[in-house]
Amino acid sequence: MKSLFSFIARNRPKTFTVSYSPDYKNLIINHVASDLSHPLHETQKRRQRERKKEGLWWHATTGVDLNKSSCVRAWARRRLRNAIKEELKLRGYNENGILVQPKATSDRANSTGLLHVGKPLNLMGSLRLHVQSPLLPAKYADIRAETGDIIGALIHAVGSDTTRTRTEEQKHPSLKPMQNRPPWNPRVEAQRSQVRRMGRSPNPRAA
Repeated sequence: MKSLFSFIARNRPKTFTVSYSPDYKNLIINHVASDLSHPLHETQKRRQRERKKEGLWWHATTGVDLNKSSCVRAWARRRLRNAIKEELKLRGYNENGILVQPKATSDRANSTGLLHVGKPLNLMGSLRLHVQSPLLPAKYADIRAETGDIIGALIHAVGSDTTRTRTEEQKHPSLKPMQNRPPWNPRVEAQRSQVRRMGRSPNPRAA
């Protein structure tokens, strides 16, 4: 994901700020989950724990300093959310960052080798886009352009990581997860069971 962080550092959007983590975490403060005295605290915490760690967790947020009117803040968040959804859809993803139309991505990815057979480029991690004041008067096309740059950089980063992993597996086959263990290397449980049946220690020196 280094390429994504480098891109964000070099190309800071004007209409929003970007926070990203490759891990699944809440990048916004949930007042219910953080308030121990709230009657729904435990319920909210459980929902957060049980949320599936897949796709892209993303949020569009605003601060009270953006505008005094809650209606204006809600409108700004809606503009940004719609831009995110449309840019994801344009690239073949649903709003959760799951690739549902590979062909939409293949035209863009084939030229850079990012589309891998058997390895869909599902987005991952946690993303937060926080509205800045220039978004209010900005043209919607400009908001989509900046949002599209971030989504595109994220797709590129996921593809690059997949390429790197496959290259390492080809160079070092031992790094690949073993599907079937060979008979000469049984699991620990099987070894112990065999030892019990034989009634002796697995280490001849210990006898």
